[in-house]
Amino acid sequence: MLGGLWRWLRWVAALCVVVLLIDLLFVIVIWDDGTQALAGLIATERQIFGLDSSAAAGRFVDATATAAHDWVFVKTGLGTWLTTQRSGLLAALIDGLWVLVETALLGLQLFAMRLAVLILSLPLFVLVGTTAVADGLYGWLMRRTGGGRESGFIYHRAKRAVPVFLLLVWAVYLVPPVPMNPRWVIPPFIVAFAIALRLRVSYFKKHL
Repeated sequence: MLGGLWRWLRWVAALCVVVLLIDLLFVIVIWDDGTQALAGLIATERQIFGLDSSAAAGRFVDATATAAHDWVFVKTGLGTWLTTQRSGLLAALIDGLWVLVETALLGLQLFAMRLAVLILSLPLFVLVGTTAVADGLYGWLMRRTGGGRESGFIYHRAKRAVPVFLLLVWAVYLVPPVPMNPRWVIPPFIVAFAIALRLRVSYFKKHL
């Protein structure tokens, strides 16, 4: 279990690095307003999430973004070091690279906000997945008792599709530095995940 958790954490960390690199590309090359555009994106998504309300979900998303900032820039002392060095010998270098620091600050906040939304959607994945498994078991029982045909082709592709859809929803929702409404992005992947899971269970071999 710990091994699986560690792999998950490493995957999230790697995805965070990829997201920050893409944010940096947009800030330096694509967006004319640079970090102001990234800050505007965060403001837009705060409105989409409804963080200005007192809803528990909004508070959780806000708290996750704050915790990510604190762990990376406050508890490590990195933020204090960058601030003090701006008036020291490394001032010129820090000023020259400040766009990188500001992009990292804003990008991490956006990443944490979206990550919190995905965490909040996990119960929905579990609920829909449980329903898909139950329906798949019924289909498997009907095939076993009714003489339905086997299909290793469907089973093996559905088996591979289940984790793929889970990874895709994380990548598609976390990576693009454009406004993303989770109400439109996440549900299609939940449906695809449920269909793949249902097919995987229902087309499992009839005789164990």
